[in-house]
Amino acid sequence: GASRGLGAALVEGLPRKGDTVFGLSRSEPAWLRRKPAVKRHWIEADLAELGAVQNARHEIGKTPIDALIHVAGIWDPGAFDTLYDDEIAEILDVDLRSFLAFARGLAPNLRRAGHAKIIAIGSTCGLENGDGSAVAYTAAKFGLRGACHALRQHFRKDGIAVTCLSPGSIASDIAYGESAAALKKHRNKRMPVEDIVALIRCILDLSPAACVKEIAMPALKDEDV
Repeated sequence: GASRGLGAALVEGLPRKGDTVFGLSRSEPAWLRRKPAVKRHWIEADLAELGAVQNARHEIGKTPIDALIHVAGIWDPGAFDTLYDDEIAEILDVDLRSFLAFARGLAPNLRRAGHAKIIAIGSTCGLENGDGSAVAYTAAKFGLRGACHALRQHFRKDGIAVTCLSPGSIASDIAYGESAAALKKHRNKRMPVEDIVALIRCILDLSPAACVKEIAMPALKDEDV
């Protein structure tokens, strides 16, 4: 989910000089046309499709991956009773199945890096005390947390740490680097994307001995958590 919102913010703000980033999305991202000190590669992929992993593996090859970050998420387009089966399937595919597919498909790249990290962006809707009304989305985010717990055990022997970060309200409509504008527009009710980028950077900077299992990060004024 690298073309917009939090995904684009991570591509913009997370890497440091000399880093290489592979960003996956259906549409071409604006950051692709820039020429900074960071190498950014766009891989066209629809995470609802089963072949997305194979396309990514072909582009990435045997390159070691220090961090795999799953950001993509689809919200229920309407009330649960009005959803079609294919809409529910797409939500579960993008929000949950694709995470498992990429964790499995890119496991060799993660192991080559040594002490890699996997971070899945969940949601406070997927917490036990949340009251999310988007049924398919909430189910997928609950599943994402479960997947992270199981993958943590699976990858423990490889020295790969797995984290589920569950944020609340994010000002994903305001681009990275515009935190003041985000706070002003949303009256301090939504977190600027810089907050999420900063927290993920902290996780990535931890030593190989550390493992952050799970973080719940609601906006201060969220009342549903």
